[in-house]
Order: sequence, then structure tokens, then C-alpha cells
Amino acid sequence: MIKNTHRFLIAIALLPFICLAQLYNKEVQASINLKVQNNNTLQIVGSAHNKTKINQSLRYVLSVIKSDKNNTANKNKNDQEGRFVLSPSDKTNLSNITININEKDRTIILLLIYDEEDKILGKDRKVLKGLAVEMNTDLNKIQSSYTEDVKEDTSDTDGFVMRGMVIQDTKTKAGSDFYNMYYTMYLSKSIDGDEIVKITEELAIGMNTQIKVQVANEVVAQFILNPRNQYLKDMADFSIYRTIGYFERKIQNKGQIIRY
Repeated sequence: MIKNTHRFLIAIALLPFICLAQLYNKEVQASINLKVQNNNTLQIVGSAHNKTKINQSLRYVLSVIKSDKNNTANKNKNDQEGRFVLSPSDKTNLSNITININEKDRTIILLLIYDEEDKILGKDRKVLKGLAVEMNTDLNKIQSSYTEDVKEDTSDTDGFVMRGMVIQDTKTKAGSDFYNMYYTMYLSKSIDGDEIVKITEELAIGMNTQIKVQVANEVVAQFILNPRNQYLKDMADFSIYRTIGYFERKIQNKGQIIRY
């Protein structure tokens, strides 16, 4: 009886998150299309479809994260992003990426589409787990088998478990340098958080810009940008410290809920 009560309480607690997850791709549909070009090359095309009757001013980030199955900490991440406007009922291709396929790789492809307020409207995610067949197999069989091996991760309520994701919206070289330093530290410490980390660069006082490091809906670090290399390293180290603290608190809070 106690176990059933606990399950009921957990289900009630999860309802808001399930309802929120169902809102994605309602107004703007994000889609990832895959095409095998030859035995070891995959073409990735991200596209968007405006399902509404109004113009949509949007921004997209298409990310490809590759990691060796035997060493998930060794990740290679490639981002393509841009801004665009979609007319009512319009469809358009956003970005085109070509990658080499290795049977030892695990590849995650993620497309996020944001509105003008940086709210996620559409998202799509594919997970590729190496080559499904031998390299000398006929190309049509490779295409068929690879399509079967592209799976949606359904372990989360909306099918998207975005572990280890760090995205950026920077405007200057210094901002991009900070992002690269932060992400290198993020990987080296194997943080692999289950919330998206977002690094944005915004206008501040005068001609200055500021960096904001946000995990989910919480700003963990914010500072005026200075292009000096040592300053950027110090701020990246501080931001990583705050990021780790965020995920540690989250784990502690989950533990408290379970004990309760």
C-alpha cells in the first residue's frame, strides 16, 4: 500500500513536466533527416516547419556529438547555428553537415529551434550507434540497416535525454574563446549533466558585453567579458565550479525527496 502511494505521488509530481514536454514541435516542427552518401559518410540535414498562421522569427542550433563507445568522456562536438524567419506553413532546410561514420562511435544529433525569447519551440534528436552492417555490404542495405539503427531515446518523458549538452550564443571572439575553454573543462571533468548548459553573450554597460552561464533555468555565473586569456581561463574555472555545484545540489535534492 505504501509503495502504491509513493508511485501515485511521484506520478502527480511528474504531471507538469509531462505536459510541458508535449508542447514541443506544436508551433514549429524540428526535423533531422539522414542520408548515407557512401559506406562511411553520413549527410545530416536539419529542417523547420512553421505550423502556425503567423511569421516566426527563430534561431536554431544543430549539434553533432561523437564519442567512442569505450571512452564516453572523449567527445567531439560540432555546432552549426543561425537565425531565420519562417512564413506561415513554410518549410525550410536550416543546415547541412556531413560526417564520417565509424563503427566504434556513438553519435548524438540534436536540433533545437528557439523563438525570439530563447524559448525552445521545436527539437529533434537522433542517436546513431556505429555501423549496423559490414562496410562492403551493398549501399541500399547500409541505408536500410542504418535507418533501423537510428533510434529515439525514450528514457525521458518527451524522448529527449540531453546529457552533456553545452550550447552557445556568443557574439565576439572572446566570447567564443570562453565557450571553448569552458567546454574543454566540462569534458575533462566528465560532468555529463542531464540539463542543458547555455552560454550567452549579451550587451552590457557601454561597449562591453557580458557572459551568462545558465543551467536549465538557473544562472550559475555571470560576468563582464574581458578578452585577456588568463581572465577567460579564471572565469571558465569559476563557471565550471558553479556548474558542478548546481548538479550536486540537484542530486542532493533528489535524495531528500526519496527519503521523504
